[in-house]
Amino acid sequence: MGGRRGIDYEVVSTRRGPGTWGALAFLILLGAVAWMVGSRAYRWVNDQLDPPGEPTGEIVLTLPLGSSTASISDLLAEHGVIPSSRAYEWYVRFKGGPAFQAGEYTFQSNSSVWETMAVLEAGPSRVAQAASLSLTIPEGLTLAQMVDLVDEVPDLSFSGREFLAAVRARPVLSLVAPAPPILPPGVIDPAEGQLFSDTYFYDSQTSAEQLVALMVDRLDAVLGELGYADSPRRVGLTPYETLIVASMIEREAQRPEDRAKVARVIYNRLARGWSLGIDATIVYAVGERELTADLLAVNSPFNTRVLVGLPPTPIAAPGRASLEAALNPEDGPWMYFVLTSPDGTLSFSETDEEFLRDKAICQELGLCG
Repeated sequence: MGGRRGIDYEVVSTRRGPGTWGALAFLILLGAVAWMVGSRAYRWVNDQLDPPGEPTGEIVLTLPLGSSTASISDLLAEHGVIPSSRAYEWYVRFKGGPAFQAGEYTFQSNSSVWETMAVLEAGPSRVAQAASLSLTIPEGLTLAQMVDLVDEVPDLSFSGREFLAAVRARPVLSLVAPAPPILPPGVIDPAEGQLFSDTYFYDSQTSAEQLVALMVDRLDAVLGELGYADSPRRVGLTPYETLIVASMIEREAQRPEDRAKVARVIYNRLARGWSLGIDATIVYAVGERELTADLLAVNSPFNTRVLVGLPPTPIAAPGRASLEAALNPEDGPWMYFVLTSPDGTLSFSETDEEFLRDKAICQELGLCG
């Protein structure tokens, strides 16, 4: 049989009625309004960071010991050095800022955030009286261990309980890597891992609130310097999730050269949908370093032998090296690691057979069960 098979032809009119032109005009108008609003918003934000006009008269300010990013930004805004304390604070937290030294500084009014930061980076013209006391928070401590450490320092003006209360009183800790607003049942401490391990200098007037602010500010400054805001693109995790990875690296890797490899094992196992099998998370959950068969099967969101995925919070305060390793894992196919030397050396492997060989060495040396 002849004729065209299965093809229907439809004549489509190309004429546009009044409604079509009206819709087009509306879309053009809507786009113009959106552009104007966006342009104004951009100019407003830019003006908060870099106000119009040139910097003017000099303003001499003394930044005291124990100053936090928030207290410095408030002081600068109050005296007209910068237009917005909040804009300064957010910029420093996300971009990182210079190491701060207490003392006397000469600023100019109507300065940009970066001009102000340059003054701080150059250092004070007159250094404030040196703090006579220092407190070192070692890397890898839990919040509970920090509280105990504070109680052991005789010259502090506050107790461990007051330090913990100051942590609890802050509605938000890290701004760069904020904890989710809702955490699952079984979380030990929502503030875990959000206070940076470092040496802090203070005097007899320093309060618990000031120390907590310094520790949070220091964490955000380091996260900003390392580029944690870009973690979704670099490692496929949120900044907070990357902080969790860093805390596991801190507890598992004793040698600097192993940290980036531990990070790679974690990311490789996450990519394959394997449980992480990080015993340090179970140690954190149960509070015991010697893990029995019963403890290894504990019902906890921190049991990474049983559950797939990350634990809900960090398990310790990671140091800078572990934070950097979590964002910069070494390339490699490894799926396992195990301790194979008393000096902390970890052996990394790709297959079950290689892992069992390394584990036998660990057991021979009495380093694992």
